[in-house]
Amino acid sequence: MTDSPRRDGPEPFGSSYPGYTDPAYASQAPYGPTYQAPAVPAPTEQLPAYSPYGYDPYATGQYGAGGQPPHPPEPEGPKSPRWLWIVAGVSILTVIGLVIALVIVNSSKQETVVAPLPSLPEPTSTRPTPTTPRPTIPVFPLPTLPSIPSTTGPSTPATPGATETVAYNVSGDGRAINITYVDTGGVLQTEFNVMLPWSKEVQLSQPAKDSASVSIINVGREVSCSISVNGVQVQQRTGAGLTICTAAG
Repeated sequence: MTDSPRRDGPEPFGSSYPGYTDPAYASQAPYGPTYQAPAVPAPTEQLPAYSPYGYDPYATGQYGAGGQPPHPPEPEGPKSPRWLWIVAGVSILTVIGLVIALVIVNSSKQETVVAPLPSLPEPTSTRPTPTTPRPTIPVFPLPTLPSIPSTTGPSTPATPGATETVAYNVSGDGRAINITYVDTGGVLQTEFNVMLPWSKEVQLSQPAKDSASVSIINVGREVSCSISVNGVQVQQRTGAGLTICTAAG
């Protein structure tokens, strides 16, 4: 018996089982790989519907079933800046100070108001002219009298009323909101944002102590005011907020 030739080469690629070798067909080439059934394709699956906005309104997510995302909070309205309230408060204090100063100055002046006399109506009736001629009366010349020299001296012009010197003094630190005082001629004057200490000298009609007045509006700091007439101090006062000095009081 002859032995079948030995095949030392590698086994054919793709054969999972070795073929049957018959000595009669030893010289015949081996069969190809055995038949394998094709793999069964996976069943068709239906994909979920795709939302055009990137989220599923019916999905159960972080908002729960059928939930909707919360609405964003409404923006808060604009807040008024704090400096508007400060300016309003300072304006109110200024107005109150001016009103009080005007009341004090007006009450210190005792002026008598005389109502003007009513105008007399003009006569509307005309006097009839006489038609009867009057008799003429002869006019005799009067004797001339000698002139008598006048003994009165030349007239002197009227002198205006005498005045007195009034000095206002305000001491303190920083600046005052405003200072209101009676100026020369009895005119009320107001100065704003005044650096302290402050002083003013005016001329007022006699007696000056009846009309001299000064008032200071200041916030948070203590100030002192004084009034001197002809170098003599007649009033001195210290306070904070609204400070008023009047020579009459």
